[in-house]
Amino acid sequence: MQGDRIGRGSRWGLINLREALNIPLAILQQGRALARIVRDEKCEAVVACTGDVTLLPAGYLASRLAGVPFFAYIFDHYAYREWANPAARFWARRLERILMKGSAGVIVPNEILRDDLREHFGIEATVVHNSCEIADYESTPANVSPSNGDVKIVYTGDIYEAHYDAFHTLLAALKLLDRAEVKIHIYTSRTIEELASVGISGSFVLHPHYALSEMPSIQREADLLFLPLAFDSPYPELVRTSAPGKLGEYLAARRPVLGHAPPDCFISWYLRTHQCGVVVDRRDAAHLARKIAEVLDDRQLQRTIGERAWTQAVKDFSVSTARNQFLEVLRRAPAERGTSKRHQIGDWVK
Repeated sequence: MQGDRIGRGSRWGLINLREALNIPLAILQQGRALARIVRDEKCEAVVACTGDVTLLPAGYLASRLAGVPFFAYIFDHYAYREWANPAARFWARRLERILMKGSAGVIVPNEILRDDLREHFGIEATVVHNSCEIADYESTPANVSPSNGDVKIVYTGDIYEAHYDAFHTLLAALKLLDRAEVKIHIYTSRTIEELASVGISGSFVLHPHYALSEMPSIQREADLLFLPLAFDSPYPELVRTSAPGKLGEYLAARRPVLGHAPPDCFISWYLRTHQCGVVVDRRDAAHLARKIAEVLDDRQLQRTIGERAWTQAVKDFSVSTARNQFLEVLRRAPAERGTSKRHQIGDWVK
């Protein structure tokens, strides 16, 4: 044993079994440690987020041991996000219903995930969209077309499995568009070699990672902001409920947003519902090229989308709005109901 963990077993091909046993041990260990902190600091509640598979159940256990309400903050489906780890997936699926039903309140970053939890567990989660500093965009000058006449399609952020084929389609669309003035600008920490290794190569300008404080000026200078999600990824359910942090930033930039993502995912639903962006929801380079040209050639459309985007950014993505919504969830919490037999830790491992 290492602390409360099992440290042997991999030599006999038992690494998955070892990990499967270590997860509940880690939950017990972390839950007891958190409960001590909650008592010592006289905390009135425990809020735990999706992350490592142990975080939510450890927070739940700590709340029960300390006798305070538990709140689950779900960024992604708790069970689906463990798609690559069989042991973690086993425990997440076994614990998810207990955690959702045992929460005094559940917070999610978008309406699609809220509806999923309602359907699966009969609970009513509160949507708190991933916020950004709206004021930083208010004080940043608007787009000014560069003197060399270039037209900029801009993407800011990481690129991984949740994006690859959307970029493939964008690069193919740029070839079909055949307009030399239109340039793709990618701001990411990924290297040109990393992108090329997953088929993202060709005509684009790669910029290094910039600080978050630089994003408002970079995004405000774009002619079109590209918001992609993959159509073919290892985790389609996570893509469907994904709420990219950059959505609020893009809307606050007041530039046209082009969402290229599956039709059933959150960003397609949001941009279409609020008419604050253009959505291309199928992998069709020719169709994507036509939509890009349509937006770039229509100044009135750009202004209309930009105005609606700003309205939604202020309404749904400001830090003050998110703070108030989060605090309201905590205020609505019922008095601690005690620990019922149904929620005993022993039920988790039967």
